[in-house]
This record gives sequence, C-alpha cells and structure tokens, in this order.
Amino acid sequence: MNTLKKLYCVVLLFFAATALADPRIQARPADYLLSGSLVLSSGQVLPAGTRWYQAPDIERLKHEVADASFRGDLTEARRIVFGYDLITNTYATIGEGRQDGQPPLAQGKIMNCSSCHAQGGTVPFAYAFFRTLSFFGLREQGDKGVYFEGLAYHRDARTRARDCGRECGGPVMLTDNSYEMDGLISWLKVVRDGIYPGEGLLFDAFKHKADQAKIPGAQIPLFPKVMEMTSDPLSGKSIYDTHCLRCHEAKGAGQWSDSRGYLVPPLAGKGSFSQAGGPLMIPVGAAFIHRNMPPDNPGLLSQQEALDVMGYVASLPRPSVWWQDYFHRHNPCARPAYLPLHVGTVPREFPFSKQQAQFGPWQAISDWLSSDACKASNPAIPAALEWDFTTLTPIW
Repeated sequence: MNTLKKLYCVVLLFFAATALADPRIQARPADYLLSGSLVLSSGQVLPAGTRWYQAPDIERLKHEVADASFRGDLTEARRIVFGYDLITNTYATIGEGRQDGQPPLAQGKIMNCSSCHAQGGTVPFAYAFFRTLSFFGLREQGDKGVYFEGLAYHRDARTRARDCGRECGGPVMLTDNSYEMDGLISWLKVVRDGIYPGEGLLFDAFKHKADQAKIPGAQIPLFPKVMEMTSDPLSGKSIYDTHCLRCHEAKGAGQWSDSRGYLVPPLAGKGSFSQAGGPLMIPVGAAFIHRNMPPDNPGLLSQQEALDVMGYVASLPRPSVWWQDYFHRHNPCARPAYLPLHVGTVPREFPFSKQQAQFGPWQAISDWLSSDACKASNPAIPAALEWDFTTLTPIW
C-alpha cells in the first residue's frame, strides 16, 4: 500500500508540474536591462544594467475601458485592446470563435499570433514588435516601406503584417485598411511608445533608423557558424519526443480548445505555418527554438539540438500557398541558401541536392548563389510585380 501511495503521489506531482508549466514564452526581469554598455549614434553611452523598455499595461487599459475611466481617446483605447486581443487570442478575435458579430477572417483552426510574437510582441528575441513601426513605416505617413526581395515589392507595416498572417497564421487575411488591421497598428504603436508614461521604448533614439538595430532582442541572430552546420531530422525527432512532445503533442499537432483556440501552437498541419513561413527555413526557426524553448527552461537545447529539432519540425506535413512558387522568380540567385527547394524558383544549373538545400550545410550553396556562374545562368529580370497583391488577384 505504501508503494502505491508513493506512486500515486509521484503521478500527481508529475501532472501538477505539467499543468502548472506555462506554455507561453515569458519575459524575464533581466530581459529589459542592458547586459553591457551601449553607444547610441549620438555618442550617448548607456551603461550596463540600464532599463531600456517597459511593457504597456494592457490590463490596466482594459479595466479603464470597461468602466469608461480612461482619460484619453476612448475609441483609440478600444482599438488598442482589440489589437492586443487579435495578437494574443487570434481565434476568438478574428477567427471562427469571433463573438462580435463580424465575419471571421480565417477558416478552421488558427494559432495565436503570440505563438511567435510572445506576450503581444514585447519579449526580446521572440519576434518582438519593438521596431516594427519605425522600421517598416506607414504609407499613410509617407513611408515607402522596406523592399522585399522575395516578391520584389516594398512593404510597410500594414502589408508586412498582412503577409505574416497569410504565410504563418493558418492563413489569416487582414486587408490593409480594415478595422482589424487598424487595431493591430494601434497595438504596434503602444508596444513602441507605451500607453501610459514610462512605458514602451525608454530612449527615443531606438525609434529612429540610426539606432533601431541596437534594440536588444529586436531581431533573432542566426548561429554564428550555422552555414557550416547540418540539421539531422532523425536526431531531431528523438529530441522532440524528449523535450517538446509534452506540450506540442505527437507530430506537432498542438493542444486545441473549442472555446479558446490553440492553447499550445501546432507545428504542422493546416493551422500552422505554411510552407512559405519564414521560420520553416531551418537556421531561422532553430535560432528561435534555441532562445525560447522550452518555455519553462529556455536555452536548454544546444545550437545543434535546436537545429536538429527544427529539421524534424520542417519535415512535418503542412499546406502550401499558391504565391510561394513566385518567390525569387525575377532573380533566382537572390534566394536564401537555406530556402527549401519546394519554395520559390530554383536557379538553372543549381548543383546541390534538395536534401542539402533544406538541411545543410549551406555555405557552399551561398557561395554558388553569389557567384558569376549562377548569375550567368540566371540573369535577373525586371520584376513584373509593381503593386501589392491580395489572395484574390494574380501577382504575375
């Protein structure tokens, strides 16, 4: 009997620990403190330990909107709340779980945007939104946007968000000037600027192009020697079963609730990234995994283990999108070395296998793509795409 009691207690402790483990990526107290001194373009030196960011108090705003005590533009405040909910509770806000009487913008099971953009895009090294508005700009404010080589057009913050939803969200289609997109843009503004005094980026220099790249964790750097590394998906499957299966389920199915949507995001299937999703490029996804997974012990996996796990995840079935065939059609030699060959135009005379293009090593591929041999066989042509496109209009 004592043995059974002990076993029962062990089982209870196991399930309690599993239930209490928060699957969401969380910011740690030190994340918003500089780990070393930082020199701004003005010459100002920010010493190590300086606090550079304070997340907006969205819960306070929600309370003040609910009881009409917010001292400010209440209409804009409601847009901010909607934008936050769109990111953190996507299925219930714009999916088939929508409760506001408006038609859903996506069909079936879709994952939350915060599956990648952790805590509404406020966690460093987790696809944060710190610089999104400043970097891409807004066309209504006269900004041209940033040139996207893959499809040869400029993207401002609205079109960048639209493309992210189409390729990574299930897909989700936010039209550029919709209420839903306006809400998302309002949330991006407060991630950068805050809602109340003392929030957002605490140094104005970070809001300008000269210092945007210095924002800690605004980007996720690839492993220094990743181009010489190789991903082993078979090893990745074993690592996945040990460290990832308990949350993401078998074959990356995720955990679904009919009332709340995905509690843990799927890593494969219709509700996950399409084949065109950026994180499906193994070095890109591996950098995210190494920094953030598992959420209760980030950094547990070595760089090689993260690369192997991402290789397994990238091998799982997922939907394609029709426009992925057009990536780099105008300039095949400009494709990333680690872009799988089933996405985009493959250069003529490409001398590497499908296996190597997806799983590495990638350095030789990168060297060939930048070589005269590639350019001679694949001369760049003027891009036929002159305007942004929607899923209803051809792009070529």
